Amino acid sequence: MKNWTIGVNQFYFDSAIYLEEAPWYIFLLRNLIPFICNLIPRIPLPKIKIKIKEDGSEPEETNLQEYYGTTWDLFHNFICVPLTGWCFDNIIYKSFSFPYDMLKKEYPEYFKDIDNYEDDEEYKKESEENLEYSKYVEGEFKKVYDKLENISSKKGF
Repeated sequence: MKNWTIGVNQFYFDSAIYLEEAPWYIFLLRNLIPFICNLIPRIPLPKIKIKIKEDGSEPEETNLQEYYGTTWDLFHNFICVPLTGWCFDNIIYKSFSFPYDMLKKEYPEYFKDIDNYEDDEEYKKESEENLEYSKYVEGEFKKVYDKLENISSKKGF
């Protein structure tokens, strides 16, 4: 199974298309486990005394509630995090960077509702410099793209 998404960075004015490839069940688990995790109630664990030994040190006396917290904490730390980590480790990621304005014209829905920090003068100045550089990169990209397109049309691809 393949999953395509578009990533946008409004500060550096760069964007990319991301491809994730994995069997369907990995995508199902990746989305299902955090959903289940949020359904687990936060019931405090009992204050049963336990001894915990970490990193070769002397055993420390504590209780279940202080050390682990709630039923949600147990599920999250011992089931949710390892399973979603396994899912992310078994997904093959590929990214294809494109000029910001090029993807903005092609997929405008991904560029809506992006946070903007125009009140901060330093942010605004750096952002304008980044936009200028982004436009330069886009111009260079288009030159190379046009050359490649000419070559492929002459060869009959």
